[in-house]
Amino acid sequence: MEIEEIQKIADYCLHCKTKPCKKGCPLGNDITEFIEYIKVKEYKKAYYKLLDTTVLQPVCGRICPYYEQCQGSCVRGVKGEPVNIGILESFIGDMAIKENWKIERLEEKKDKKIAIVGGGPAGITASAYLARRGYNVTIYEKHNNLGGLLVHGIPDFRLPRKTVEETINKILALDVNVVLGKELGNDIDLEELAKENDAVLLAFGANISSKMGIEGENLDGVFGANELLEYENFPSLEGKRVAVIRWW
Repeated sequence: MEIEEIQKIADYCLHCKTKPCKKGCPLGNDITEFIEYIKVKEYKKAYYKLLDTTVLQPVCGRICPYYEQCQGSCVRGVKGEPVNIGILESFIGDMAIKENWKIERLEEKKDKKIAIVGGGPAGITASAYLARRGYNVTIYEKHNNLGGLLVHGIPDFRLPRKTVEETINKILALDVNVVLGKELGNDIDLEELAKENDAVLLAFGANISSKMGIEGENLDGVFGANELLEYENFPSLEGKRVAVIRWW
């Protein structure tokens, strides 16, 4: 998107004093303030304002359910269209990658070790903020790449793999250690991790499809989307009729 269009979207924001968009954001992103920086073309300051609460700007700006959260709380949406916060956040995140803006360390290195089990959004986010505070962090991930749901649950056309990789690399640049292909209970033991570290964070997702509690959902040919996406174990559906049911 062209800079002129980004500026137009930012200028549409009313900079509400009550900040309903911030209240609607689960992370508490200071949305009105980062947009104000965009208005005056202080893009790097916008990035560091977002960095206070999220290290996944290029990701969240693309896939967050913002229509139900920050944008859903936008005053502009009462009588018209809300501010397109998602586009503005991903714009800043993409620019941070392009311009190589760092995630700066906030404290000196500590003599403390923390193990994080799970390399999905929760694990990599926690690793970033702990590393910024000087902790020695190691992520243990059962797959052979980091990202979790971001790579095993969201198709590439919705969230480009390159964007995920570049976002994660910025976090790893904080000197975060990674151990891939190690699953808790099989390859690593929780008690051993607890002995070797000052703290252990269990950040693996519950990537199991929800059941609807209806007759027939356990029949052959009925699949949970989460499992199909994570392991890419798709059955052959050629020449067959398929029903996709969204339920929550």
